Amino acid sequence: MNDFIKFFDDLKDRDGHYGWKLNIGYSKVTDWTIEVLNYKGEQIIWVQEPDLDFAFAKAQVELKEWLLENEGGY
Repeated sequence: MNDFIKFFDDLKDRDGHYGWKLNIGYSKVTDWTIEVLNYKGEQIIWVQEPDLDFAFAKAQVELKEWLLENEGGY
């Protein structure tokens, strides 16, 4: 969890990522959810998993894949 939070914190301060949002939630119905939105409010990633550690690991991988595909790297 800490690795993802640190990665996102470093990312949000870079040029072009100002205003990005991180939403983390939990309920018995949806389990853990992690969402990253860009400055326009567009969803970049959505992860939904019952295991907290797996949800954060999956979110980090998905965000890095998105950055590689859309911004040429992270």
